[in-house]
Amino acid sequence: MSSRKHRGHENMENLCPVTRKRSTNKNLAVGAGALLSVTKTTCYENTSSPSALTYEALEEMGVGMLDSEESSSSAMSAIALVVSTSDDNSNETTPHVSVARMSHQQPQRLSISSTGDTTLDSSGNNTILVDDMQQKLHALAQAKRSALGSDCSSNSNSPSKRTRNPLVAVSCNNQCDSAAPLNMQPSTSRQALRQPKKATPTPTPHLINSQQGKESFFVYRTPSMSAHISSGINYFDKLSDEILLDIFKWLPKKALLRMATVSRRFNRCSRDETLWTRLDLGFRTLRPAALEQIVRRGVSVLRLAQAYIQEPAFTPLASDFKSRLQYLDLSMTSISRVSLRSLMSQCRQLKKLSLENAELSDEICAEIAKNKSLEALNLTMASGLTARSVRLMMESLTNLSSLNISWTDLSADAVTALVTHISPNVIRLNVAGCRRVLFDSHVKSLQSRCPQLLELDLSDCNSLTPAAIKEIMQFQMLEYLSVSRCYLIPAASFIELKDMSSLTYLDIFGMLSDGAMEALEQQMPKMGINKFIHSSVSRPTVGSRRTSIWGLRTRD
Repeated sequence: MSSRKHRGHENMENLCPVTRKRSTNKNLAVGAGALLSVTKTTCYENTSSPSALTYEALEEMGVGMLDSEESSSSAMSAIALVVSTSDDNSNETTPHVSVARMSHQQPQRLSISSTGDTTLDSSGNNTILVDDMQQKLHALAQAKRSALGSDCSSNSNSPSKRTRNPLVAVSCNNQCDSAAPLNMQPSTSRQALRQPKKATPTPTPHLINSQQGKESFFVYRTPSMSAHISSGINYFDKLSDEILLDIFKWLPKKALLRMATVSRRFNRCSRDETLWTRLDLGFRTLRPAALEQIVRRGVSVLRLAQAYIQEPAFTPLASDFKSRLQYLDLSMTSISRVSLRSLMSQCRQLKKLSLENAELSDEICAEIAKNKSLEALNLTMASGLTARSVRLMMESLTNLSSLNISWTDLSADAVTALVTHISPNVIRLNVAGCRRVLFDSHVKSLQSRCPQLLELDLSDCNSLTPAAIKEIMQFQMLEYLSVSRCYLIPAASFIELKDMSSLTYLDIFGMLSDGAMEALEQQMPKMGINKFIHSSVSRPTVGSRRTSIWGLRTRD
Protein backbone atom coordinates (compact mmCIF):
# COMPACT_ATOMS: atom_id res chain seq x y z
CA MET A 1 0.00 0.00 0.00
CA SER A 2 2.90 2.27 0.77
CA SER A 3 4.42 1.54 -2.61
CA ARG A 4 1.19 2.58 -4.26
CA LYS A 5 1.18 5.88 -2.37
CA HIS A 6 4.79 6.41 -3.35
CA ARG A 7 4.05 5.71 -7.00
CA GLY A 8 0.95 7.95 -6.86
CA HIS A 9 3.03 10.78 -5.44
CA GLU A 10 5.67 10.15 -8.13
CA ASN A 11 3.05 10.26 -10.90
CA MET A 12 1.62 13.48 -9.46
CA GLU A 13 4.99 15.06 -9.97
CA ASN A 14 4.99 13.82 -13.54
CA LEU A 15 1.76 15.74 -14.22
CA CYS A 16 3.51 19.06 -13.58
CA PRO A 17 6.45 20.45 -15.57
CA VAL A 18 9.71 19.53 -13.87
CA THR A 19 11.10 23.03 -14.26
CA ARG A 20 8.46 24.61 -12.03
CA LYS A 21 8.25 24.73 -8.28
CA ARG A 22 6.09 22.24 -6.48
CA SER A 23 3.28 23.49 -4.30
CA THR A 24 4.33 23.97 -0.70
CA ASN A 25 0.80 23.70 0.60
CA LYS A 26 0.33 20.37 2.30
CA ASN A 27 -3.39 20.35 1.78
CA LEU A 28 -2.89 20.87 -1.93
CA ALA A 29 -0.43 18.00 -2.11
CA VAL A 30 -2.63 15.66 -0.12
CA GLY A 31 -5.69 16.48 -2.26
CA ALA A 32 -3.79 16.07 -5.49
CA GLY A 33 -2.23 12.83 -4.32
CA ALA A 34 -5.58 11.42 -3.32
CA LEU A 35 -7.14 12.35 -6.65
CA LEU A 36 -4.26 10.78 -8.56
CA SER A 37 -4.39 7.68 -6.37
CA VAL A 38 -7.99 7.12 -7.38
CA THR A 39 -7.00 7.56 -10.99
CA LYS A 40 -4.07 5.17 -10.52
CA THR A 41 -6.23 2.56 -8.81
CA THR A 42 -8.82 2.72 -11.55
CA CYS A 43 -6.20 2.23 -14.21
CA TYR A 44 -4.71 -0.74 -12.34
CA GLU A 45 -8.09 -2.35 -12.12
CA ASN A 46 -8.73 -1.99 -15.84
CA THR A 47 -5.26 -2.66 -17.23
CA SER A 48 -2.73 -5.40 -16.84
CA SER A 49 0.34 -3.15 -17.09
CA PRO A 50 1.23 -0.74 -14.24
CA SER A 51 3.15 1.47 -16.63
CA ALA A 52 0.04 3.12 -18.10
CA LEU A 53 0.69 6.40 -16.22
CA THR A 54 4.42 6.75 -16.82
CA TYR A 55 5.94 10.13 -17.62
CA GLU A 56 6.50 9.17 -21.26
CA ALA A 57 2.86 8.16 -21.75
CA LEU A 58 1.56 11.34 -20.17
CA GLU A 59 4.03 13.45 -22.14
CA GLU A 60 2.87 11.79 -25.36
CA MET A 61 -0.77 12.67 -24.60
CA GLY A 62 0.13 16.22 -23.67
CA VAL A 63 -0.85 15.96 -20.03
CA GLY A 64 2.60 16.85 -18.82
CA MET A 65 2.58 20.02 -20.96
CA LEU A 66 -0.51 21.53 -19.35
CA ASP A 67 0.09 25.04 -18.16
CA SER A 68 -1.14 26.11 -14.76
CA GLU A 69 -2.87 29.10 -16.37
CA GLU A 70 -5.20 26.90 -18.49
CA SER A 71 -8.85 26.52 -17.58
CA SER A 72 -10.22 23.73 -15.42
CA SER A 73 -11.96 22.06 -18.35
CA SER A 74 -8.65 21.46 -20.19
CA ALA A 75 -7.00 19.93 -17.13
CA MET A 76 -9.98 17.74 -16.27
CA SER A 77 -10.29 16.59 -19.87
CA ALA A 78 -6.68 15.46 -19.74
CA ILE A 79 -7.26 13.50 -16.53
CA ALA A 80 -10.43 11.95 -17.88
CA LEU A 81 -8.52 10.95 -21.02
CA VAL A 82 -6.01 9.12 -18.89
CA VAL A 83 -8.80 7.24 -17.17
CA SER A 84 -10.63 6.46 -20.38
CA THR A 85 -7.44 5.19 -21.98
CA SER A 86 -7.70 1.99 -20.03
CA ASP A 87 -11.28 1.57 -21.27
CA ASP A 88 -10.87 2.31 -24.92
CA ASN A 89 -7.32 0.89 -25.34
CA SER A 90 -7.12 2.63 -28.69
CA ASN A 91 -3.80 3.14 -30.42
CA GLU A 92 -5.23 6.27 -31.97
CA THR A 93 -5.59 7.83 -28.54
CA THR A 94 -2.57 6.46 -26.72
CA PRO A 95 -0.29 4.94 -29.30
CA HIS A 96 2.43 4.05 -26.80
CA VAL A 97 0.10 2.20 -24.43
CA SER A 98 -0.85 -1.31 -25.52
CA VAL A 99 -3.03 -3.00 -22.91
CA ALA A 100 -5.36 -5.90 -23.65
CA ARG A 101 -8.94 -5.15 -22.72
CA MET A 102 -10.63 -7.73 -20.54
CA SER A 103 -14.03 -8.74 -21.82
CA HIS A 104 -15.48 -9.51 -18.39
CA GLN A 105 -14.82 -6.01 -17.05
CA GLN A 106 -17.08 -3.02 -17.60
CA PRO A 107 -15.59 0.34 -18.39
CA GLN A 108 -15.30 2.71 -15.51
CA ARG A 109 -15.12 6.49 -15.94
CA LEU A 110 -14.10 9.27 -13.65
CA SER A 111 -16.81 11.93 -13.41
CA ILE A 112 -16.30 15.26 -11.69
CA SER A 113 -19.34 17.48 -11.72
CA SER A 114 -19.37 21.26 -11.46
CA THR A 115 -20.31 21.03 -7.78
CA GLY A 116 -17.18 19.13 -6.79
CA ASP A 117 -18.68 15.60 -6.48
CA THR A 118 -16.30 12.87 -7.67
CA THR A 119 -17.61 9.34 -8.33
CA LEU A 120 -16.63 6.25 -10.23
CA ASP A 121 -19.52 5.34 -12.56
CA SER A 122 -19.98 1.73 -13.74
CA SER A 123 -22.64 0.15 -15.92
CA GLY A 124 -23.24 -2.52 -13.28
CA ASN A 125 -23.33 -2.53 -9.50
CA ASN A 126 -19.63 -1.55 -9.24
CA THR A 127 -20.43 2.19 -8.63
CA ILE A 128 -18.08 3.44 -5.89
CA LEU A 129 -18.77 6.65 -3.99
CA VAL A 130 -15.53 8.15 -2.80
CA ASP A 131 -16.60 10.07 0.31
CA ASP A 132 -13.07 10.56 1.40
CA MET A 133 -12.29 12.20 -1.95
CA GLN A 134 -15.19 14.61 -1.56
CA GLN A 135 -13.94 15.76 1.80
CA LYS A 136 -10.39 16.18 0.53
CA LEU A 137 -11.56 18.13 -2.52
CA HIS A 138 -13.67 20.35 -0.30
CA ALA A 139 -10.70 20.94 2.00
CA LEU A 140 -8.55 21.55 -1.07
CA ALA A 141 -10.93 24.21 -2.37
CA GLN A 142 -11.11 25.93 1.01
CA ALA A 143 -7.33 25.93 1.29
CA LYS A 144 -6.93 27.26 -2.23
CA ARG A 145 -9.53 30.01 -1.65
CA SER A 146 -7.75 31.14 1.50
CA ALA A 147 -4.33 30.91 -0.15
CA LEU A 148 -5.37 32.92 -3.20
CA GLY A 149 -7.55 35.44 -1.35
CA SER A 150 -4.92 38.15 -1.57
CA ASP A 151 -3.87 37.18 -5.09
CA CYS A 152 -7.24 38.16 -6.64
CA SER A 153 -6.52 41.87 -6.16
CA SER A 154 -2.90 41.69 -7.35
CA ASN A 155 -1.47 41.32 -10.84
CA SER A 156 -2.20 37.87 -12.27
CA ASN A 157 0.92 38.01 -14.44
CA SER A 158 3.26 37.53 -11.49
CA PRO A 159 5.74 34.63 -12.00
CA SER A 160 4.90 33.12 -8.60
CA LYS A 161 1.30 32.71 -9.63
CA ARG A 162 2.07 30.95 -12.89
CA THR A 163 3.73 27.97 -11.12
CA ARG A 164 0.68 26.51 -9.38
CA ASN A 165 -0.29 22.87 -9.91
CA PRO A 166 -2.77 22.20 -12.76
CA LEU A 167 -4.85 20.06 -10.41
CA VAL A 168 -5.06 22.95 -7.98
CA ALA A 169 -6.23 25.18 -10.77
CA VAL A 170 -8.91 22.67 -11.68
CA SER A 171 -10.20 22.49 -8.15
CA CYS A 172 -10.07 26.25 -7.65
CA ASN A 173 -11.82 27.03 -10.90
CA ASN A 174 -14.32 24.32 -10.19
CA GLN A 175 -15.29 26.00 -6.93
CA CYS A 176 -15.08 29.58 -8.17
CA ASP A 177 -16.88 29.11 -11.48
CA SER A 178 -19.65 26.83 -10.25
CA ALA A 179 -22.15 28.35 -12.65
CA ALA A 180 -20.26 27.05 -15.71
CA PRO A 181 -20.35 23.22 -16.07
CA LEU A 182 -17.11 21.48 -16.95
CA ASN A 183 -16.68 19.59 -20.19
CA MET A 184 -15.32 16.20 -19.10
CA GLN A 185 -15.52 14.45 -22.48
CA PRO A 186 -12.02 13.26 -23.43
CA SER A 187 -10.46 14.37 -26.64
CA THR A 188 -9.12 11.79 -29.09
CA SER A 189 -6.52 14.11 -30.58
CA ARG A 190 -3.18 15.07 -29.15
CA GLN A 191 -3.27 18.37 -31.00
CA ALA A 192 -6.43 19.31 -29.12
CA LEU A 193 -4.63 18.75 -25.83
CA ARG A 194 -1.47 20.54 -26.88
CA GLN A 195 -3.29 23.59 -28.36
CA PRO A 196 -3.62 26.33 -25.72
CA LYS A 197 -7.09 27.52 -24.98
CA LYS A 198 -7.85 30.97 -26.37
CA ALA A 199 -8.98 33.55 -23.90
CA THR A 200 -12.58 34.51 -24.41
CA PRO A 201 -12.92 38.32 -24.29
CA THR A 202 -15.67 39.74 -22.15
CA PRO A 203 -18.25 41.18 -24.55
CA THR A 204 -19.03 44.83 -24.08
CA PRO A 205 -22.66 45.92 -23.65
CA HIS A 206 -22.97 47.25 -27.18
CA LEU A 207 -21.59 44.00 -28.58
CA ILE A 208 -24.06 42.02 -26.50
CA ASN A 209 -26.88 44.13 -27.91
CA SER A 210 -25.61 43.63 -31.45
CA GLN A 211 -25.45 39.85 -30.94
CA GLN A 212 -29.10 39.60 -30.09
CA GLY A 213 -29.94 39.39 -33.78
CA LYS A 214 -31.32 41.57 -36.49
CA GLU A 215 -34.68 41.68 -34.78
CA SER A 216 -33.27 43.86 -31.99
CA PHE A 217 -31.62 46.32 -34.42
CA PHE A 218 -33.29 49.72 -34.60
CA VAL A 219 -32.63 53.34 -35.65
CA TYR A 220 -32.86 55.65 -32.68
CA ARG A 221 -35.24 58.58 -32.81
CA THR A 222 -36.36 60.93 -30.14
CA PRO A 223 -39.90 60.17 -29.03
CA SER A 224 -41.07 63.70 -29.75
CA MET A 225 -39.87 63.63 -33.36
CA SER A 226 -41.28 60.19 -34.10
CA ALA A 227 -44.56 61.15 -32.49
CA HIS A 228 -44.82 64.25 -34.62
CA ILE A 229 -44.07 62.36 -37.80
CA SER A 230 -46.49 59.55 -37.10
CA SER A 231 -49.30 61.76 -35.87
CA GLY A 232 -49.40 63.93 -39.00
CA ILE A 233 -50.54 66.96 -37.02
CA ASN A 234 -49.82 70.42 -38.44
CA TYR A 235 -48.86 72.35 -35.35
CA PHE A 236 -48.75 75.63 -37.26
CA ASP A 237 -52.53 75.45 -37.49
CA LYS A 238 -52.68 75.67 -33.72
CA LEU A 239 -50.75 78.96 -33.73
CA SER A 240 -52.55 82.25 -34.01
CA ASP A 241 -51.85 84.74 -36.79
CA GLU A 242 -50.13 87.04 -34.34
CA ILE A 243 -47.60 84.35 -33.40
CA LEU A 244 -47.01 83.52 -37.06
CA LEU A 245 -46.35 87.18 -37.78
CA ASP A 246 -43.85 87.31 -34.92
CA ILE A 247 -42.06 84.36 -36.52
CA PHE A 248 -42.22 85.73 -40.06
CA LYS A 249 -40.81 89.10 -39.10
CA TRP A 250 -37.37 87.53 -38.60
CA LEU A 251 -37.28 86.16 -42.13
CA PRO A 252 -35.68 88.02 -45.05
CA LYS A 253 -37.87 89.27 -47.85
CA LYS A 254 -36.88 86.42 -50.19
CA ALA A 255 -37.93 83.86 -47.61
CA LEU A 256 -41.27 85.63 -47.19
CA LEU A 257 -41.92 85.31 -50.90
CA ARG A 258 -41.26 81.57 -50.71
CA MET A 259 -43.46 81.19 -47.65
CA ALA A 260 -46.34 82.64 -49.63
CA THR A 261 -46.37 79.50 -51.80
CA VAL A 262 -46.75 77.05 -48.89
CA SER A 263 -50.44 77.47 -48.14
CA ARG A 264 -53.25 79.98 -48.33
CA ARG A 265 -52.82 80.93 -44.72
CA PHE A 266 -49.09 81.47 -45.13
CA ASN A 267 -49.80 83.50 -48.26
CA ARG A 268 -52.19 85.72 -46.37
CA CYS A 269 -49.87 86.13 -43.39
CA SER A 270 -46.78 86.76 -45.52
CA ARG A 271 -48.57 89.66 -47.21
CA ASP A 272 -49.27 91.43 -43.95
CA GLU A 273 -48.23 95.07 -44.09
CA THR A 274 -46.31 94.82 -40.81
CA LEU A 275 -43.75 92.59 -42.57
CA TRP A 276 -43.22 95.03 -45.44
CA THR A 277 -42.75 98.35 -43.70
CA ARG A 278 -39.31 98.94 -45.25
CA LEU A 279 -37.69 97.67 -48.41
CA ASP A 280 -34.41 98.35 -50.20
CA LEU A 281 -34.39 97.63 -53.95
CA GLY A 282 -31.56 99.92 -54.94
CA PHE A 283 -29.58 98.92 -58.04
CA ARG A 284 -32.23 96.28 -58.85
CA THR A 285 -34.29 95.61 -61.94
CA LEU A 286 -38.02 95.39 -61.36
CA ARG A 287 -40.11 93.40 -63.77
CA PRO A 288 -43.37 94.75 -65.18
CA ALA A 289 -46.07 95.24 -62.53
CA ALA A 290 -43.59 94.38 -59.78
CA LEU A 291 -43.66 97.93 -58.43
CA GLU A 292 -47.42 97.72 -58.07
CA GLN A 293 -47.14 94.51 -56.03
CA ILE A 294 -44.58 96.15 -53.78
CA VAL A 295 -46.71 99.23 -53.21
CA ARG A 296 -49.76 97.09 -52.49
CA ARG A 297 -47.92 95.30 -49.67
CA GLY A 298 -48.04 98.46 -47.58
CA VAL A 299 -44.38 99.50 -47.76
CA SER A 300 -43.79 102.80 -46.00
CA VAL A 301 -39.99 103.16 -46.47
CA LEU A 302 -38.87 102.33 -50.01
CA ARG A 303 -35.46 102.84 -51.57
CA LEU A 304 -35.23 102.53 -55.36
CA ALA A 305 -32.03 104.46 -55.93
CA GLN A 306 -30.49 103.69 -59.33
CA ALA A 307 -33.05 100.96 -59.96
CA TYR A 308 -34.42 100.06 -63.37
CA ILE A 309 -38.20 99.71 -63.56
CA GLN A 310 -39.55 97.92 -66.60
CA GLU A 311 -42.78 98.95 -68.26
CA PRO A 312 -45.55 98.81 -67.39
CA ALA A 313 -44.96 99.41 -63.70
CA PHE A 314 -48.70 99.45 -62.97
CA THR A 315 -51.66 97.66 -64.46
CA PRO A 316 -54.67 99.63 -65.77
CA LEU A 317 -56.65 98.71 -62.65
CA ALA A 318 -54.06 100.12 -60.29
CA SER A 319 -56.07 103.24 -59.49
CA ASP A 320 -58.32 101.47 -56.99
CA PHE A 321 -55.88 101.62 -54.05
CA LYS A 322 -53.71 104.11 -52.22
CA SER A 323 -50.24 103.28 -51.05
CA ARG A 324 -48.82 103.79 -47.59
CA LEU A 325 -45.51 105.20 -48.82
CA GLN A 326 -44.08 107.91 -46.60
CA TYR A 327 -40.38 107.89 -47.48
CA LEU A 328 -39.56 107.32 -51.15
CA ASP A 329 -36.12 107.52 -52.73
CA LEU A 330 -36.13 107.55 -56.55
CA SER A 331 -32.70 109.10 -56.97
CA MET A 332 -31.17 108.28 -60.35
CA THR A 333 -33.95 105.76 -61.01
CA SER A 334 -34.71 104.76 -64.56
CA ILE A 335 -38.48 105.17 -64.76
CA SER A 336 -40.74 106.61 -67.41
CA ARG A 337 -43.00 109.59 -66.89
CA VAL A 338 -46.10 107.43 -67.24
CA SER A 339 -45.00 105.04 -64.52
CA LEU A 340 -43.84 107.89 -62.32
CA ARG A 341 -47.18 109.62 -62.67
CA SER A 342 -49.02 106.39 -61.82
CA LEU A 343 -46.83 105.97 -58.78
CA MET A 344 -47.31 109.55 -57.60
CA SER A 345 -51.05 109.25 -58.09
CA GLN A 346 -51.10 106.43 -55.51
CA CYS A 347 -49.12 108.40 -52.94
CA ARG A 348 -50.92 110.79 -50.62
CA GLN A 349 -48.99 110.34 -47.40
CA LEU A 350 -45.46 111.19 -48.51
CA LYS A 351 -43.29 112.99 -45.99
CA LYS A 352 -39.96 112.92 -47.77
CA LEU A 353 -39.42 112.46 -51.49
CA SER A 354 -36.32 112.37 -53.65
CA LEU A 355 -36.65 112.65 -57.45
CA GLU A 356 -33.05 113.44 -58.30
CA ASN A 357 -32.35 113.37 -62.03
CA ALA A 358 -35.97 112.42 -62.78
CA GLU A 359 -38.02 113.48 -65.77
CA LEU A 360 -40.96 115.55 -64.51
CA SER A 361 -44.03 117.10 -66.02
CA ASP A 362 -46.82 119.35 -64.88
CA GLU A 363 -49.04 116.33 -64.23
CA ILE A 364 -46.40 114.68 -62.07
CA CYS A 365 -45.84 117.92 -60.13
CA ALA A 366 -49.59 118.21 -59.61
CA GLU A 367 -49.63 114.72 -58.07
CA ILE A 368 -46.69 115.62 -55.85
CA ALA A 369 -48.51 118.77 -54.70
CA LYS A 370 -51.33 116.64 -53.33
CA ASN A 371 -49.09 115.30 -50.55
CA LYS A 372 -49.94 118.00 -48.04
CA SER A 373 -47.70 116.51 -45.36
CA LEU A 374 -44.54 116.59 -47.48
CA GLU A 375 -41.61 117.94 -45.45
CA ALA A 376 -38.53 117.35 -47.63
CA LEU A 377 -38.33 117.47 -51.41
CA ASN A 378 -35.21 116.76 -53.45
CA LEU A 379 -35.46 117.78 -57.12
CA THR A 380 -31.75 118.06 -57.88
CA MET A 381 -31.02 117.93 -61.62
CA ALA A 382 -34.68 117.14 -62.38
CA SER A 383 -35.96 118.20 -65.78
CA GLY A 384 -39.34 119.42 -66.95
CA LEU A 385 -40.01 122.00 -64.27
CA THR A 386 -41.96 125.03 -65.36
CA ALA A 387 -43.10 128.20 -63.64
CA ARG A 388 -46.60 126.79 -63.38
CA SER A 389 -45.54 123.52 -61.78
CA VAL A 390 -43.17 125.31 -59.38
CA ARG A 391 -45.85 127.72 -58.30
CA LEU A 392 -48.38 124.92 -57.81
CA MET A 393 -46.04 122.93 -55.60
CA MET A 394 -44.92 125.96 -53.56
CA GLU A 395 -48.48 127.01 -52.89
CA SER A 396 -49.64 123.48 -51.96
CA LEU A 397 -46.72 122.20 -49.91
CA THR A 398 -47.20 124.39 -46.90
CA ASN A 399 -45.44 122.00 -44.50
CA LEU A 400 -42.30 121.93 -46.59
CA SER A 401 -39.21 122.56 -44.47
CA SER A 402 -36.38 121.42 -46.77
CA LEU A 403 -36.15 122.05 -50.53
CA ASN A 404 -33.38 121.25 -52.97
CA ILE A 405 -34.16 122.56 -56.43
CA SER A 406 -30.59 123.08 -57.61
CA TRP A 407 -29.43 122.60 -61.17
CA THR A 408 -32.94 122.17 -62.54
CA ASP A 409 -32.49 124.73 -65.31
CA LEU A 410 -35.21 127.00 -64.00
CA SER A 411 -36.38 129.98 -65.93
CA ALA A 412 -36.56 133.49 -64.50
CA ASP A 413 -40.30 133.16 -64.08
CA ALA A 414 -39.86 129.88 -62.28
CA VAL A 415 -37.36 131.49 -59.90
CA THR A 416 -39.74 134.33 -59.27
CA ALA A 417 -42.58 131.90 -58.57
CA LEU A 418 -40.27 130.03 -56.22
CA VAL A 419 -39.17 132.95 -54.04
CA THR A 420 -42.65 134.47 -54.09
CA HIS A 421 -44.74 131.44 -53.09
CA ILE A 422 -42.30 129.35 -51.08
CA SER A 423 -43.56 128.25 -47.69
CA PRO A 424 -42.36 130.32 -44.73
CA ASN A 425 -41.63 127.05 -42.93
CA VAL A 426 -38.68 126.30 -45.18
CA ILE A 427 -35.46 126.42 -43.18
CA ARG A 428 -33.12 124.67 -45.65
CA LEU A 429 -32.98 125.83 -49.27
CA ASN A 430 -30.68 125.02 -52.15
CA VAL A 431 -31.16 126.96 -55.41
CA ALA A 432 -27.64 126.51 -56.75
CA GLY A 433 -27.10 126.56 -60.50
CA CYS A 434 -29.37 129.50 -61.35
CA ARG A 435 -26.59 131.21 -63.26
CA ARG A 436 -28.30 134.07 -65.06
CA VAL A 437 -31.82 133.94 -63.65
CA LEU A 438 -31.30 134.61 -59.94
CA PHE A 439 -30.76 138.27 -59.04
CA ASP A 440 -30.35 140.39 -55.94
CA SER A 441 -34.05 141.14 -55.93
CA HIS A 442 -34.85 137.48 -55.63
CA VAL A 443 -32.62 137.28 -52.56
CA LYS A 444 -34.46 140.21 -51.01
CA SER A 445 -37.85 138.53 -51.69
CA LEU A 446 -36.57 135.30 -50.23
CA GLN A 447 -35.40 137.09 -47.07
CA SER A 448 -38.79 138.61 -46.55
CA ARG A 449 -40.57 135.29 -47.28
CA CYS A 450 -38.39 132.96 -45.20
CA PRO A 451 -36.70 134.91 -42.43
CA GLN A 452 -35.99 131.71 -40.44
CA LEU A 453 -33.63 130.12 -42.93
CA LEU A 454 -30.82 128.08 -41.40
CA GLU A 455 -29.09 126.88 -44.59
CA LEU A 456 -28.90 128.74 -47.90
CA ASP A 457 -26.98 127.59 -50.94
CA LEU A 458 -26.57 130.17 -53.74
CA SER A 459 -23.60 128.55 -55.47
CA ASP A 460 -23.03 129.29 -59.16
CA CYS A 461 -25.50 132.18 -59.18
CA ASN A 462 -23.31 134.41 -61.30
CA SER A 463 -25.75 137.35 -61.36
CA LEU A 464 -25.40 138.14 -57.64
CA THR A 465 -23.55 141.30 -56.61
CA PRO A 466 -22.28 142.72 -53.27
CA ALA A 467 -25.82 144.02 -52.68
CA ALA A 468 -26.89 140.39 -52.19
CA ILE A 469 -24.47 140.15 -49.24
CA LYS A 470 -26.25 143.00 -47.49
CA GLU A 471 -29.59 141.21 -47.97
CA ILE A 472 -28.11 137.95 -46.70
CA MET A 473 -26.91 139.67 -43.53
CA GLN A 474 -30.58 140.32 -42.68
CA PHE A 475 -31.11 136.61 -41.86
CA GLN A 476 -30.95 136.47 -38.10
CA MET A 477 -30.73 132.66 -37.81
CA LEU A 478 -28.60 131.72 -40.79
CA GLU A 479 -25.92 129.13 -39.90
CA TYR A 480 -24.66 127.94 -43.27
CA LEU A 481 -24.07 130.02 -46.43
CA SER A 482 -22.58 128.97 -49.76
CA VAL A 483 -21.79 131.56 -52.44
CA SER A 484 -19.17 129.56 -54.28
CA ARG A 485 -18.27 130.76 -57.80
CA CYS A 486 -20.35 133.94 -57.48
CA TYR A 487 -17.62 135.90 -59.23
CA LEU A 488 -19.31 139.33 -59.07
CA ILE A 489 -18.93 139.45 -55.32
CA PRO A 490 -15.52 140.88 -54.27
CA ALA A 491 -13.41 139.38 -51.50
CA ALA A 492 -13.81 142.44 -49.27
CA SER A 493 -17.56 141.78 -49.09
CA PHE A 494 -16.99 138.46 -47.37
CA ILE A 495 -15.22 140.18 -44.48
CA GLU A 496 -18.51 141.91 -43.65
CA LEU A 497 -20.06 138.51 -42.89
CA LYS A 498 -18.04 138.32 -39.67
CA ASP A 499 -20.67 140.57 -38.08
CA MET A 500 -23.25 137.77 -38.40
CA SER A 501 -23.25 136.14 -34.99
CA SER A 502 -25.26 133.08 -36.13
CA LEU A 503 -23.16 132.24 -39.20
CA THR A 504 -20.94 129.21 -38.51
CA TYR A 505 -19.90 127.83 -41.92
CA LEU A 506 -19.04 129.70 -45.12
CA ASP A 507 -18.24 128.06 -48.46
CA ILE A 508 -16.61 130.27 -51.09
CA PHE A 509 -14.89 127.73 -53.33
CA GLY A 510 -13.14 129.30 -56.34
CA MET A 511 -13.41 132.86 -55.07
CA LEU A 512 -10.14 133.65 -53.31
CA SER A 513 -6.47 132.84 -53.70
CA ASP A 514 -4.54 131.00 -51.04
CA GLY A 515 -3.11 134.21 -49.54
CA ALA A 516 -6.51 135.92 -49.44
CA MET A 517 -8.00 132.77 -47.88
CA GLU A 518 -5.41 132.86 -45.06
CA ALA A 519 -6.13 136.54 -44.44
CA LEU A 520 -9.88 135.86 -44.34
CA GLU A 521 -9.41 133.00 -41.88
CA GLN A 522 -7.46 135.36 -39.62
CA GLN A 523 -10.27 137.90 -39.79
CA MET A 524 -12.93 135.26 -38.95
CA PRO A 525 -11.26 132.72 -36.65
CA LYS A 526 -14.54 131.34 -35.29
CA MET A 527 -16.03 130.53 -38.69
CA GLY A 528 -15.46 127.36 -40.66
CA ILE A 529 -14.53 128.19 -44.26
CA ASN A 530 -14.80 125.70 -47.13
CA LYS A 531 -15.74 122.73 -44.98
CA PHE A 532 -18.43 121.17 -47.20
CA ILE A 533 -17.96 120.40 -50.87
CA HIS A 534 -21.45 118.97 -51.50
CA SER A 535 -24.75 120.11 -50.16
CA SER A 536 -26.82 117.74 -48.00
CA VAL A 537 -30.12 119.66 -48.24
CA SER A 538 -33.02 117.16 -48.64
CA ARG A 539 -30.69 114.39 -49.81
CA PRO A 540 -31.74 110.92 -48.64
CA THR A 541 -28.20 109.61 -48.19
CA VAL A 542 -25.11 111.49 -47.13
CA GLY A 543 -21.60 110.11 -47.28
CA SER A 544 -21.11 106.33 -47.24
CA ARG A 545 -24.43 105.51 -45.58
CA ARG A 546 -26.31 103.58 -48.24
CA THR A 547 -28.60 101.39 -46.14
CA SER A 548 -30.76 104.22 -44.81
CA ILE A 549 -32.67 107.17 -46.23
CA TRP A 550 -33.17 110.29 -44.15
CA GLY A 551 -31.88 108.41 -41.15
CA LEU A 552 -34.32 105.49 -41.48
CA ARG A 553 -33.24 101.88 -42.04
CA THR A 554 -34.27 100.31 -45.31
CA ARG A 555 -33.00 96.79 -44.61
CA ASP A 556 -34.06 94.31 -41.95
